[in-house]
Amino acid sequence: MWIWIIVAVLIAGSAVMLAVSFASIRKYNDMAVRAGSYSRGDDEADDYDSPRTRSRAREAEEAQRRPRKKRRQWKIILEDIDTWDKYSFTFYDTVGIGRGKDGSMYEKYLAIQGDGRVSKQHCMIVHRGDRLYLKDEDSRNGTYLNGMRISGPVVIERDDIIGVGETRLEIQRILRESE
Repeated sequence: MWIWIIVAVLIAGSAVMLAVSFASIRKYNDMAVRAGSYSRGDDEADDYDSPRTRSRAREAEEAQRRPRKKRRQWKIILEDIDTWDKYSFTFYDTVGIGRGKDGSMYEKYLAIQGDGRVSKQHCMIVHRGDRLYLKDEDSRNGTYLNGMRISGPVVIERDDIIGVGETRLEIQRILRESE
C-alpha cells in the first residue's frame, strides 16, 4: 500500500516539475522574442508567433536599427562670489545644489556646507533641449536668479548669479560638447 502512495507522489511531483519547466521555457522565449534577441526562420515565426508578438519583435528590431541620438555633455563652471571658490561640473542631465552630503539622486552634486539657510536638496541645474535651466527643489528659503526668486524652471546663462541661502554662485562658463 505504501509503495503505491510513494509512486503516486513521485509521478505527481514529476508532472508538476515538467509543467513548471515548460512554463518557464515558454516565458523565456516570449521575453526573448519581445526583445528581438531570439529569431526563428520566417516560416516558423508565422506558425508560432501571434500578431501581437510579431509586431513587438518588429518594433524592437526597428529601434535597434534607428540611429541613436548621441547624448552631449555639458560643462558648467560656478564661482562662489564671497569666497572665490570655483566649482566645475561635467554632466549629461543634472547638477544638484544643496547642504546634504548625499547627492546620489543627481548626476553631479555641489554640497554647500557653511550656509545654514541652504536646504539639503535646494535646487538643481537641469538640461532640456539646447538649454540649461535652474529649478528650485521646494527649498524652504527659495532659490534666486539675479536677485529674483524663481518659482519654476528658468533658463540660465553666463554671468547669471544663483542665490541659495546666503551663498551666491556666479556662472562663469557654460560649455556644451559639439556634435
